[in-house]
Amino acid sequence: MSGGFYELTASYALPGAGATPYLEGMDDPQLTEIDDHVVERPFTSPKRILITAVTLLVIAGVIYTAWWYWLASEVREQVDGWVGQMRLDGRDAAYETLTVAGFPGDLVIDIDKLEAADPNGGWRVHVSGLHALLSPWKIDALQGAFTGPVELDLTKGAAPGRYSVTTENNLINIDRDSGGRVRAELTGVQATREGVPDPLTVETASVILVRGANPVYGQATIDLRKIDLPPEMHSAFGENVAYLKIVAEATGAELPEGINTGSLRKWTADGGAVDIKQLEVRHGVLGMAGEGTMALDGDLQPIGAFTAQISGFNEAVDALVAVGAAREQDGALAKVVLGVLAKSPPGGGPKIVSLPLSLQDRKLSVGPIPLIRLRPIEWE
Repeated sequence: MSGGFYELTASYALPGAGATPYLEGMDDPQLTEIDDHVVERPFTSPKRILITAVTLLVIAGVIYTAWWYWLASEVREQVDGWVGQMRLDGRDAAYETLTVAGFPGDLVIDIDKLEAADPNGGWRVHVSGLHALLSPWKIDALQGAFTGPVELDLTKGAAPGRYSVTTENNLINIDRDSGGRVRAELTGVQATREGVPDPLTVETASVILVRGANPVYGQATIDLRKIDLPPEMHSAFGENVAYLKIVAEATGAELPEGINTGSLRKWTADGGAVDIKQLEVRHGVLGMAGEGTMALDGDLQPIGAFTAQISGFNEAVDALVAVGAAREQDGALAKVVLGVLAKSPPGGGPKIVSLPLSLQDRKLSVGPIPLIRLRPIEWE
């Protein structure tokens, strides 16, 4: 017993006299190099870095692909949802084809032969095609344009008829932030009414619509430049409108869901009104800038009161007398009174007179002088 067991244990004894240490040789340079190599290899190996980068790119690509195709399906669901909601509300909507392409870039959306109608509201619109782009990185903004003519059929309102609208260029931006914002920029606009040979043309048109909440339920900015009117729309001041700009806000009540007699009567009864924050127009010899408020009367015809700064009033009065809209003696008296009230602007130029502008019983008048008699708006 004294031989083998004690000889075996002696070789594993703790370091001491006559014993071999069990850690002997652990500071060997070869072992140190192996340890360093094992620790550093995952961070310094080009092969491992490449594999890691490729793996991350593949994962990112899979996630992006899933996101892109989910957005494409969401576009289809949103369009079909809008069609369904229109029908539930008693309106009508349909389209022939809807395609979403463009992977892996922006979603390219094309809708062919889109139609929408509101029988109660008295309108129907047909769009030959809509082309839109949606960025996967900014899904709350949509940019698009309509292709081909837009056919509009109106059976109610101030100017019922069938219209065809074309443009040389058009760009529509829809921003879903802040309740919704639509901006349309159009050039070379031409609107033709069926049965009327001469079109209405607009060189440039800008329209901005913003959905709001109490106290301002919506805002519209319309800016038209170089308007040529068809003969049936000519006034005492001629056939051209150099510019027309309107900034209006809907106040008093929420905007009506539809344009029909019932919804408009409710909107009027609830105190609905339109505040004209800015009105600028140059129509022939007449220049006007003003602001005021509009509403609907008991017959759902527009009424309003404004303050207007008018230039070219002498020439305007002469034009009214020439077409028989005012008697010659009344025109002479008006020119004397307006001349007394007129003032020169600070920077010089033609005199400007500040006068009340009113719209009552479909007559647009400047002070005591009637300018234009409007056609009745037919809501039924």
